[in-house]
Amino acid sequence: MKNRMYKISVALVTLFVAGPADAEVAVRVTDVTTLKGYTINHLVGTGLVVGLNGTGDGDQYEPTMRALIQGLGGLGVPINGIEELRDTSNVALVLLDAVIPETGAREGDRIDIHVSAIGSAKSLAGGRLLIAPLVFRDPTIDGVFAFAQGALEVSATSPTTGVIRFGALVNEDVLLGYTATGSEVPFANDWIQEDEIYITLVVDEAHAGWGMSVAIAEAINAELSLTADVERVAVAADPRNVVVWVPKFQRADPAAWIRDIEELSTLMPAAEARVSINRKTGTIVISGDARVSPAIVSHKGMTVTVRSPAPDPDEPSVESNQFVGVASGAGDRSSMSDLLQSLNQLKVPVDDRIAILTQLQRAGKLHAKLIFRD
Repeated sequence: MKNRMYKISVALVTLFVAGPADAEVAVRVTDVTTLKGYTINHLVGTGLVVGLNGTGDGDQYEPTMRALIQGLGGLGVPINGIEELRDTSNVALVLLDAVIPETGAREGDRIDIHVSAIGSAKSLAGGRLLIAPLVFRDPTIDGVFAFAQGALEVSATSPTTGVIRFGALVNEDVLLGYTATGSEVPFANDWIQEDEIYITLVVDEAHAGWGMSVAIAEAINAELSLTADVERVAVAADPRNVVVWVPKFQRADPAAWIRDIEELSTLMPAAEARVSINRKTGTIVISGDARVSPAIVSHKGMTVTVRSPAPDPDEPSVESNQFVGVASGAGDRSSMSDLLQSLNQLKVPVDDRIAILTQLQRAGKLHAKLIFRD
């Protein structure tokens, strides 16, 4: 029996709908940027999990025994040496990590604690964390910001990790700083003055580029320079950062100034041609004018042919196990969407699609930035 040949006319199967190539899209500044300082933070610490059913570190793991001696001593139970704790296997030394949300945390708030064994414990199931202090992840910032304790919910996949829901009680406000003096802004620019106050807008990775950062700076200057009575209030420091001056009359309460900036609209510049691949989820996202030059790729018995011009319908067929023909619509390059549509028609597995795209990129035939996001 002859092998079947799959020949695809991409003009008939393409489901992508595109607008005019020069269409401009307006977006709010807040939709493509994040205010520097508006990010999660971590409180960390170490502690002891007790009450384990013989699955703890054991008396051979000295760091746990020393921590236990210190903890018992603080509770008025003196221990003269590790030998007095012989056969102790119901205790485990753990690392603690609590995430402070982007909006910060105030005294009295409760947040989750993530717990991980660091010794020789086999399981934390049934254990309870003794009260333990949490400090800021940056060792240059002093102070105890929260205290953690409580019963663990052990992970179903890893018995030596778990979580304590609302197990950390915030002891000191964790407030986020959005403004900085010019001396603290890490960009070399003559416009930035050491004794002035600034905020920084960080462009999202998916939109980062000089075109985007300059467009944002221009939009801010066009709308707010007159309000501030200066020539300009913003500068594109690099492809991901836009530095904005805070006028003196706004410094006592910069919230309204930040609001006005974030609500501004700017026109999106032409999107960079990108093919973003998430190998974990099998997702492939195409942006911009991603195209492929004429090429032939053979992969696992399948041949992918990108041709220009389109093949003659009367051209004799060449039989093979699987064949994907992708014809260019214009010029000498084919659209990436055409190629993926063709592969989709043959139900090519995601891993094979990724392998084909990778080989095209290495051969210099894929005209787009290939980005892997795992």
